Amino acid sequence: MGIHWRGTQVFTGTVDVSGATKIGMGDYALAGGRTYYVDDSGSDGRRGSNPRDPLKTTTAAIAKCTASVGDAVVVMQRSPSTAVAGETWPINLNKDGMLLTGLYSRAGRISDSGFGSTPTNTNCINVGANFVAVENLYLQVTTGTTGDVIQGTATRYGFGLRNCWIGLQNTSRYGFYTGAGFGFPYLLIEDNTFSAPNVASMTSAILLFNATFGMIRRNIFYSCSSYAVDMGSAQGVTVLDNDFRLYTDTKGFALYVPATTNHCYFARNHAMYGLADMSANPYLDLATDGKNAWSMNALGDLETYPATS
Repeated sequence: MGIHWRGTQVFTGTVDVSGATKIGMGDYALAGGRTYYVDDSGSDGRRGSNPRDPLKTTTAAIAKCTASVGDAVVVMQRSPSTAVAGETWPINLNKDGMLLTGLYSRAGRISDSGFGSTPTNTNCINVGANFVAVENLYLQVTTGTTGDVIQGTATRYGFGLRNCWIGLQNTSRYGFYTGAGFGFPYLLIEDNTFSAPNVASMTSAILLFNATFGMIRRNIFYSCSSYAVDMGSAQGVTVLDNDFRLYTDTKGFALYVPATTNHCYFARNHAMYGLADMSANPYLDLATDGKNAWSMNALGDLETYPATS
């Protein structure tokens, strides 16, 4: 027999709604997982499982996550140019299967949530677990000479980077770097903008050491001082539908494919120098003939095949 309510009821105690469905916002966690919320106005002494009672630091939220159950950390409001007090850098994504996300489309293409002003010579995010994803955030490194925006700490499977703005200021490093000697099987990088305000601020947007059976698609790349995408020792990675606005007329500055890159596929990428010399091919493949496949990549309004050794 149910309980019937009549009239106005007044509750003076606290009602725990941490496990309830969140109408309007939705729950970002996968089935079985929990969602934890982070906000500049939050406090790390809170539970963080309700958007009205958020934590302050992302590190505290990640510490509450359980590996391999689909937990999520949602960054609600965070300035991309001012580091939150008390945050631990680099932010370490060290729980398998977790998601770190901003609030999608609150201020246009991506959210107004992000991380910036990291300590000098420090990465913004370290990928320290398998099958983690980063989405809908502004991410940047603002000081020093050795900090990367996102870097791997070991071989990690299934990393995803989606719908983020990636930038560097006053440091010539990398937007995403697998880390020297590390592999990233089943990597997915899609729908991001890699941007630097000037050539001194980003060496390469993506630098792979080893990645297998991955995908890099629908990204926009601006003004790198070296190769925008350096394929390293990638094997079986597909690179398609990316757009490159390059800083200088240098061979291979859109896609650099060294001799150690094999069995990769490059299609429908577009590069536009906008400078003086349009003859320097922005695509460079130094692998043995037939090791990689190229189809319908464009320089300006012309289809082109890569320069070779």
